[in-house]
Amino acid sequence: MGSRIRFTKAAQVFEAFAELHEDVQPAEGDVSPQDHTLALLEGDDPHTAITFFAYILPKPEAVWWGLKCVEGLDTNKSEHDRKVLDLCANWVREGDEEARLAVLPETEDFNNNSPSVWIGRAVAWSGGSLSPNPDFRVDVPPALTAKGVNAAVQLAIANQDRAGRGEAPKLCIRSGLSFAEGGVMPVVSVTKQAVT
Repeated sequence: MGSRIRFTKAAQVFEAFAELHEDVQPAEGDVSPQDHTLALLEGDDPHTAITFFAYILPKPEAVWWGLKCVEGLDTNKSEHDRKVLDLCANWVREGDEEARLAVLPETEDFNNNSPSVWIGRAVAWSGGSLSPNPDFRVDVPPALTAKGVNAAVQLAIANQDRAGRGEAPKLCIRSGLSFAEGGVMPVVSVTKQAVT
Protein backbone atom coordinates (compact mmCIF):
# COMPACT_ATOMS: atom_id res chain seq x y z
CA MET A 1 0.00 0.00 0.00
CA GLY A 2 1.20 3.52 -0.78
CA SER A 3 1.26 6.59 1.38
CA ARG A 4 -1.92 7.51 3.25
CA ILE A 5 -0.79 11.14 3.60
CA ARG A 6 -3.02 13.46 1.60
CA PHE A 7 -0.40 16.17 0.98
CA THR A 8 2.94 16.03 -0.82
CA LYS A 9 4.40 19.15 0.80
CA ALA A 10 4.14 20.46 4.36
CA ALA A 11 3.29 23.93 3.04
CA GLN A 12 0.09 22.51 1.52
CA VAL A 13 -1.13 21.53 5.00
CA PHE A 14 -0.78 25.13 6.19
CA GLU A 15 -2.53 26.37 3.04
CA ALA A 16 -5.46 23.99 3.61
CA PHE A 17 -5.75 24.80 7.33
CA ALA A 18 -4.85 28.44 7.92
CA GLU A 19 -5.59 28.17 11.65
CA LEU A 20 -2.75 25.65 12.00
CA HIS A 21 -0.30 28.61 11.90
CA GLU A 22 -1.53 29.53 15.40
CA ASP A 23 -0.29 26.27 16.92
CA VAL A 24 2.52 24.97 14.74
CA GLN A 25 5.64 26.54 13.23
CA PRO A 26 5.26 26.45 9.43
CA ALA A 27 7.72 24.43 7.40
CA GLU A 28 10.81 26.12 6.05
CA GLY A 29 11.55 25.24 2.46
CA ASP A 30 10.08 22.59 0.25
CA VAL A 31 9.77 19.71 2.75
CA SER A 32 7.40 16.78 2.95
CA PRO A 33 4.80 16.49 5.71
CA GLN A 34 6.76 13.53 7.08
CA ASP A 35 10.00 15.50 7.30
CA HIS A 36 8.26 18.47 8.91
CA THR A 37 6.63 16.16 11.45
CA LEU A 38 10.04 14.74 12.38
CA ALA A 39 11.58 18.22 12.58
CA LEU A 40 8.82 19.31 14.96
CA LEU A 41 9.30 16.15 17.02
CA GLU A 42 12.98 16.97 17.45
CA GLY A 43 12.31 20.67 18.11
CA ASP A 44 11.66 22.63 21.29
CA ASP A 45 8.07 21.41 21.67
CA PRO A 46 7.53 17.86 20.38
CA HIS A 47 3.80 18.17 21.09
CA THR A 48 3.49 20.36 18.00
CA ALA A 49 4.41 17.27 15.95
CA ILE A 50 1.27 15.60 17.31
CA THR A 51 -0.81 18.63 16.36
CA PHE A 52 0.61 18.78 12.83
CA PHE A 53 0.32 15.04 12.25
CA ALA A 54 -3.40 15.08 13.12
CA TYR A 55 -3.95 17.23 10.01
CA ILE A 56 -1.98 15.34 7.36
CA LEU A 57 -4.05 12.16 7.12
CA PRO A 58 -7.57 11.76 5.75
CA LYS A 59 -10.19 11.87 8.52
CA PRO A 60 -10.69 8.09 8.99
CA GLU A 61 -6.95 7.44 9.09
CA ALA A 62 -6.36 10.35 11.48
CA VAL A 63 -9.05 8.98 13.79
CA TRP A 64 -7.56 5.47 13.59
CA TRP A 65 -4.11 6.82 14.47
CA GLY A 66 -5.50 8.82 17.40
CA LEU A 67 -7.65 5.92 18.55
CA LYS A 68 -4.66 3.56 18.66
CA CYS A 69 -2.63 6.11 20.62
CA VAL A 70 -5.46 6.64 23.11
CA GLU A 71 -6.23 2.93 23.34
CA GLY A 72 -2.72 2.18 24.59
CA LEU A 73 -1.86 5.35 26.50
CA ASP A 74 -5.10 5.87 28.43
CA THR A 75 -4.97 3.07 30.98
CA ASN A 76 -7.81 4.52 33.08
CA LYS A 77 -10.60 4.07 30.56
CA SER A 78 -14.12 3.78 31.90
CA GLU A 79 -16.76 1.48 30.44
CA HIS A 80 -18.13 4.51 28.60
CA ASP A 81 -14.67 5.29 27.17
CA ARG A 82 -14.36 1.72 25.84
CA LYS A 83 -17.82 2.00 24.27
CA VAL A 84 -16.85 5.27 22.54
CA LEU A 85 -13.63 3.73 21.17
CA ASP A 86 -15.58 0.70 19.86
CA LEU A 87 -18.07 2.99 18.12
CA CYS A 88 -15.21 5.04 16.65
CA ALA A 89 -13.48 1.89 15.36
CA ASN A 90 -16.77 0.88 13.76
CA TRP A 91 -16.99 4.30 12.05
CA VAL A 92 -13.46 3.86 10.67
CA ARG A 93 -14.44 0.44 9.28
CA GLU A 94 -17.90 1.42 7.98
CA GLY A 95 -17.31 5.10 7.16
CA ASP A 96 -21.00 5.87 6.85
CA GLU A 97 -23.35 8.42 8.35
CA GLU A 98 -25.14 5.84 10.50
CA ALA A 99 -21.86 4.91 12.21
CA ARG A 100 -21.00 8.60 12.71
CA LEU A 101 -24.41 9.33 14.23
CA ALA A 102 -24.01 6.38 16.63
CA VAL A 103 -20.95 8.10 18.12
CA LEU A 104 -22.55 11.54 18.44
CA PRO A 105 -24.68 11.07 21.60
CA GLU A 106 -21.74 9.42 23.39
CA THR A 107 -19.69 12.64 23.10
CA GLU A 108 -22.19 15.12 24.45
CA ASP A 109 -22.13 16.22 28.09
CA PHE A 110 -19.30 13.86 29.01
CA ASN A 111 -15.93 14.39 30.65
CA ASN A 112 -13.87 16.94 28.70
CA ASN A 113 -10.69 15.33 30.03
CA SER A 114 -11.42 11.94 28.50
CA PRO A 115 -9.16 11.18 25.52
CA SER A 116 -11.73 8.63 24.30
CA VAL A 117 -14.53 11.19 24.29
CA TRP A 118 -12.32 13.53 22.24
CA ILE A 119 -11.72 10.77 19.67
CA GLY A 120 -15.51 10.42 19.60
CA ARG A 121 -15.86 14.13 18.98
CA ALA A 122 -13.37 13.85 16.12
CA VAL A 123 -15.67 11.28 14.53
CA ALA A 124 -18.82 13.28 15.30
CA TRP A 125 -17.21 16.32 13.65
CA SER A 126 -16.19 14.42 10.52
CA GLY A 127 -19.31 15.42 8.63
CA GLY A 128 -22.96 16.30 8.92
CA SER A 129 -24.16 19.49 10.57
CA LEU A 130 -23.22 21.20 13.81
CA SER A 131 -26.83 22.24 14.29
CA PRO A 132 -29.26 19.82 15.95
CA ASN A 133 -32.03 21.49 13.93
CA PRO A 134 -32.38 19.64 10.59
CA ASP A 135 -33.88 22.79 9.04
CA PHE A 136 -30.81 24.89 9.90
CA ARG A 137 -27.69 23.20 8.56
CA VAL A 138 -24.30 24.38 9.80
CA ASP A 139 -21.51 22.61 7.94
CA VAL A 140 -18.69 21.27 10.08
CA PRO A 141 -15.44 23.19 9.54
CA PRO A 142 -12.90 20.87 7.87
CA ALA A 143 -10.33 21.20 10.69
CA LEU A 144 -12.55 19.96 13.52
CA THR A 145 -11.73 16.26 13.11
CA ALA A 146 -8.00 17.01 13.33
CA LYS A 147 -8.61 19.25 16.35
CA GLY A 148 -10.51 16.44 18.10
CA VAL A 149 -7.81 13.88 17.32
CA ASN A 150 -5.10 16.26 18.51
CA ALA A 151 -6.95 16.96 21.78
CA ALA A 152 -7.41 13.24 22.41
CA VAL A 153 -3.77 12.32 21.85
CA GLN A 154 -2.46 15.34 23.80
CA LEU A 155 -4.69 14.43 26.78
CA ALA A 156 -3.58 10.80 26.67
CA ILE A 157 0.06 11.93 26.66
CA ALA A 158 -0.51 14.42 29.49
CA ASN A 159 -1.89 11.61 31.66
CA GLN A 160 1.43 9.73 31.53
CA ASP A 161 4.05 9.86 34.25
CA ARG A 162 7.01 12.15 33.63
CA ALA A 163 9.05 9.58 31.69
CA GLY A 164 6.00 8.57 29.68
CA ARG A 165 5.22 12.16 28.73
CA GLY A 166 8.67 12.33 27.11
CA GLU A 167 8.40 8.96 25.37
CA ALA A 168 4.75 8.99 24.25
CA PRO A 169 4.94 11.73 21.57
CA LYS A 170 7.84 9.91 19.90
CA LEU A 171 6.01 6.58 19.97
CA CYS A 172 2.80 8.11 18.60
CA ILE A 173 4.62 9.90 15.78
CA ARG A 174 6.91 7.03 14.80
CA SER A 175 4.00 4.55 14.76
CA GLY A 176 1.87 7.11 12.92
CA LEU A 177 4.50 7.71 10.25
CA SER A 178 4.85 3.96 9.68
CA PHE A 179 1.06 3.71 9.38
CA ALA A 180 0.98 6.75 7.07
CA GLU A 181 3.44 5.01 4.74
CA GLY A 182 1.19 1.97 4.44
CA GLY A 183 2.02 -0.03 7.57
CA VAL A 184 -0.34 -1.36 10.22
CA MET A 185 -1.13 1.04 13.06
CA PRO A 186 -0.27 -0.67 16.35
CA VAL A 187 -1.67 0.19 19.75
CA VAL A 188 0.83 2.67 21.20
CA SER A 189 1.92 2.05 24.77
CA VAL A 190 4.65 3.43 26.96
CA THR A 191 6.96 1.01 28.71
CA LYS A 192 6.62 1.43 32.43
CA GLN A 193 9.99 1.85 34.10
CA ALA A 194 10.66 -0.40 37.09
CA VAL A 195 11.38 1.48 40.30
CA THR A 196 14.71 0.35 41.81
